[in-house]
Order: sequence, then C-alpha cells, then structure tokens
Amino acid sequence: MKTIFVIFIAVFSCLIWASEFTIELSWDEFEGECNGFMSGSIGKDHGFVSGSGSEEVLDGKLVSIGEGMSMDANQVFKINSDEGYFTFWIKDKFADDDMNNDPSLIARAKPMISVYQGSNLIDLIKVPAGSGLACKVFTLDADSGELDTEIRYFPKSRIIVGRAVHAVTGDPLEDVKVLAIDYMKDSQMTVTDESGVFIFPVEIGQYMIKLSKEGFIGTTADIRMGADETPRELIAALSPEIKEFRIILTWGSRPRDLDAHLSGPDPDGGDFHIWYRNKYPIGGKDFLDRDDTDKYGPETITIYKPAVGSYYYSVYDYSNKSKKRSKHLSRSNATVKVYGQNKLLASFEVPANMKGNCWHVFEINESHEIIPINIVDFVKKEQNIQ
Repeated sequence: MKTIFVIFIAVFSCLIWASEFTIELSWDEFEGECNGFMSGSIGKDHGFVSGSGSEEVLDGKLVSIGEGMSMDANQVFKINSDEGYFTFWIKDKFADDDMNNDPSLIARAKPMISVYQGSNLIDLIKVPAGSGLACKVFTLDADSGELDTEIRYFPKSRIIVGRAVHAVTGDPLEDVKVLAIDYMKDSQMTVTDESGVFIFPVEIGQYMIKLSKEGFIGTTADIRMGADETPRELIAALSPEIKEFRIILTWGSRPRDLDAHLSGPDPDGGDFHIWYRNKYPIGGKDFLDRDDTDKYGPETITIYKPAVGSYYYSVYDYSNKSKKRSKHLSRSNATVKVYGQNKLLASFEVPANMKGNCWHVFEINESHEIIPINIVDFVKKEQNIQ
C-alpha cells in the first residue's frame, strides 16, 4: 500500500511540474551585461518581472529567481501556470533611451536563452546579431506549451511602434498622419514611412493613437506604456471611405488564425454564410475582402449589396477549433470595428476570460441597427455558425 502511495505521489508531482516552465538567460560577461524581462497576462491580470532581482507577480505564477542563483545561467525565470501568454525581452543593463543609447550592446553580449517545460528542454535560442536597445525574443502560450520565436530588435525601449495597413488589401499605407496624445492632452505627430511604420518615443502612461489619411476613415487605438518599459506594438487597419457596412477584425500575435463569418439575406433570394471556405459572389461582389491566416489581421468583410433581413457577424478561432474549454480566443485582444457612411459606427472587444472557440459579435437588423451580442461559446463545426 505504501509503495502504491509513493508511486501516486511521484506521478502527481510529475503532472504538477510538467506545467512549469523555466527560462534561463546567459551571455558573454566579458562582452556585455544583459537583463531579461518577462511580462505575462492571465485573464485580465498583467505583470512583469526583471531578471536582475528576485521578485514574483501574478500570485506567484511569474517569478524571477534573480542573478547568481544558478550555476548554468546568469538569470532564471519561472512560469508556474498552465494558462496565459508570456513574452520574453532582453535589454542591456547599462543602456538607456536618453543617456547611453549604444544599439550594439545586446548583440555584443551574445545572449542565449534555454526554455524548459518541467525537465525537458523545449527550445534553445541564440539571439543573432542586431541593432537596438531592446530585443523581443519569444512569446509562450502556457496552455498549449507553444513557443513562438519572434526575435526583433527595437531602436529604443520606451516606444510605441505601429504599422498602418489598407483594410481591404493588407498593403502598408504611407504618409498616414499619426497623433499620440497623452493623459495631459499633450500630443506629438508623425507620418508613416513607405512600409506603413511609425514610431513614438513615450514615457510611462496612457496614450491615444489617432490615424488619418485623405480618402480613408480615421481610426484610433489606446495603448499604455507600462513600468516594464518595453516597446508597445500596434497594427492599425484603415478603411477607404465607404457608405456600405464594412467590418474589420484585428487581433494580437495569438492565436495565429481567426476567421470572420457573416450570414444574412442574399439579394437574389435565400440566405448566405460567408467565411474563408465559402467565398462566393453576392450581387456580383465577393463580400470577404481579405482573409488573414498569420496573426494580427486585418480580416475584412464588406456588405456591398445590402438586402432586406438581418445579418449576423461572428469570429471563429480556427487555430483552436477543437478545444471546447479554450480561452485563446478570449485572450486574443481581438477587436471588431464596423464602418459605414464614411465613419466608425461601432467597436467591439472580445470578452475576457471566456471559454470557447466562437465569438458571436453583433447583429445588423432590418432597420440597419447594430445590435451587440458579444458572447463566446463553443461551436463544433464552423459551417454551423449563425
């Protein structure tokens, strides 16, 4: 009996520790001094830790062990959670946006990151040479254990980096006027380059980003620069001016593939249900302007030829379509904006901390009123979405 009990404890312990992730950061100390930062989101809760000290956030689910506590690495981090999204960054300890802005410091230190799940090494990342004061290394989905290496150097730490794209084609938009307005109503202005990119140096605080371009409907986004002082990223989809209903879906880096669904009355009779697998012309036009399969969006649907009846719009998590209890969609930062009459008519954010693979967003009724639905549930087959 005692033997069985010991075996049970051992198996139970393995199950517990299998969900723990350990991140070890090391570098060439003769060439530089790196500092790791890990931020995490679980539901509506957010937090970050720095590798230079011993600290924990998110009720102990995200931990920095501190320096000098391991024989194998300079800094060690732990994720004691089987849910949430986490992002790992590297900075140089002595670099600063204002004083010491040498962009070669991180690369010279040759940082290397080992990622373990339990005792199993799941990735070994050698950061390649690059230029910048901050380097984004990877994002980790603690639920699935999926790690997405996304090495990108940023010129500074306290910046908002955005990209403006055409909502219908997905192409970058040049010469978009961009305003960043802080909580004191002070503003700074720039324009996007040929790649649609804009950058604002900012301080800790809340900012409203406003984008405008002749011939397009303006759009806004709210971004907060937190105490972690790591770059904030934004994809802004601008729609050409249009009188008909246009629906634009954008989201974050996870899940990789969300799909927009629209059902409603066919002007030639009957009903339709449009999504990426069911494209067909309605009144001579394909309502699905753009399908995006590689995160962020935009995914765009336009009701070019309205008919009498009600329309229903939903978002389906194709990446996690079979996971009934998944919260990936709810954590996707998905936003749906509805345009018409050359202006923004409505905006929706996915409900937080909900289980399911389908977000039923809104209805457009026969009077052309936009009626919020805004619930998340599970749909077994996407063709059954209504």
